[in-house]
Amino acid sequence: MLQPGDIVVERLTGRRAIVIHVAGPEEEITLRFPNGRLEDRYVFELEPPIPFLSSLLWAVFALFTTPVRGRPAASVGERARPMLVRTSTSTPS
Repeated sequence: MLQPGDIVVERLTGRRAIVIHVAGPEEEITLRFPNGRLEDRYVFELEPPIPFLSSLLWAVFALFTTPVRGRPAASVGERARPMLVRTSTSTPS
């Protein structure tokens, strides 16, 4: 059961909020979001936040499972610079 002061995550949006008031075990809960607004949510719309270690492991796992997209970007010295085209200011005689 959630208690005032608990941190929860909205399942639909992934936004974190702090529990302010609990009406009952399966009823509405008043939440305060980081921007300061208060909203009422039902218990089934919320879940506990992912522990830090789990989120860290998930991020490392995602780094190794994402496909490599070719060669990394060239450094400033390696970039091909466009050629400057200058027009002649003198007129042919």
